[in-house]
Amino acid sequence: MNFLIGQKLVAQKEFGKALDIFLNLKDKNDLTSFYLGLIYFELNNLNKSIYYYNKFLKKKPNSIVALYNLAFVKQSIGELEAAKNIYLKLIEIDKNKIRPFYGLFTLDPNYLGDHDFDKILEIQKNYSNSLFEEGIINYLLSKKEKKNKKFSKEIEYLKNSHDLIFKSKKQNNISSQFYYNKIISKFYDKIKFINNHNNKFNNDKIIPIFIVGMPRSGSTLVEAILSSGSENINSLGECHVANISILEQIGAKIYTKDFDIKKFSFEINLKSFNDSVLRRYKQFNLNKTKDHQIIIDKSLENFFNIESILKIFPNAKFLHTFRNPSDSIISIFQSMLAELSWTHSFDDILNYYDNYHKIMNFYKNRFPKSIMDIDLEKFTNNSNHISKEIYEFCGLKWRQEVLEFYKRNNLHSKTLSFAQIRNEVSKYNVSKYRPYLHLLNKYKTKFEWLNT
Repeated sequence: MNFLIGQKLVAQKEFGKALDIFLNLKDKNDLTSFYLGLIYFELNNLNKSIYYYNKFLKKKPNSIVALYNLAFVKQSIGELEAAKNIYLKLIEIDKNKIRPFYGLFTLDPNYLGDHDFDKILEIQKNYSNSLFEEGIINYLLSKKEKKNKKFSKEIEYLKNSHDLIFKSKKQNNISSQFYYNKIISKFYDKIKFINNHNNKFNNDKIIPIFIVGMPRSGSTLVEAILSSGSENINSLGECHVANISILEQIGAKIYTKDFDIKKFSFEINLKSFNDSVLRRYKQFNLNKTKDHQIIIDKSLENFFNIESILKIFPNAKFLHTFRNPSDSIISIFQSMLAELSWTHSFDDILNYYDNYHKIMNFYKNRFPKSIMDIDLEKFTNNSNHISKEIYEFCGLKWRQEVLEFYKRNNLHSKTLSFAQIRNEVSKYNVSKYRPYLHLLNKYKTKFEWLNT
């Protein structure tokens, strides 16, 4: 029974509670070590994650899921050769699985040669694949066409990939799209805050810095630089704490068959929101003995939640990373961001970007002292000066070593930028997306910001 409760808590992203259960179940079930590996990964304790995955693999040495998860942990901490060897082992175990080929590609696109793409085509032709696996196959084939400068074929494969990946979790994606398109983007400036304790919450020990914006905008780079200072900063990555805590309150209202948006009132009980946020942050092993704990929350969608967050953390700082809109949209479409419902078509990306653009402008006007803009192109051209401005804005002490973040032994990233932050800051490539700009021409009359 406790095992099933633990599994349910993992599904609910209640990792702290799940951890307590599975630690008490040690050695009582072969899967216990597997779940501990998964939980510690989510809580950013990657060394313990590796320990428990290895413990599980001693009993189940050819477990495809455990090996794949372990490879992902290894690449997250920069052990790229170890990750590569695991992906190669997975191909040896079952040459008909596509995910290890994708893993190799994420480590280094050059790891896949023509013979590998022949194998990928064979997998597509001769074996039964899930919708998600078919999506990965099309994604990888798009990269082959890109390498050969066959851009039309690349886009065709990408469209197929996104369509398949969206359909692989269709109901979840539809629910997510409903929230972004019909709820938060329409009510962000109409939220009613109740039970606010006279706007006083005892959160002085936590000093949060939020990195917000669109994916592929330099957020991981800023996170790496910010967490490389002299202060002890706990970077939580994309933990989605605020979003989860808000949906805890309104999910039951908006996801019902008889939901009437005309009668809907977006209410947030600040006491409940505060308690949920703090509980979830404390899962990440915050240091309770310190007078204060600086944390970085890189959940990019928090631009929707700026006012809600400031209600409980009035001194919070928001770092808004961005780049040229056209580059941003094309980069997202060319990426595998399977967990984000809105990334699977140009229409959805542009609509999401339009909401983001509108909401960020609204909050920058309303809370100018809490938000700092960071233009990726300007940042890469003058990282020394702008990194100093970031540190000053956040009330932190800058030092030259922060720009040598790539030398850190404890640097980790679970995002697609895990490899990029292993090197020093490189200049922005202004011509990278020129072959694709024509794809956005038809949208320029609808979205003014696309012409900037």
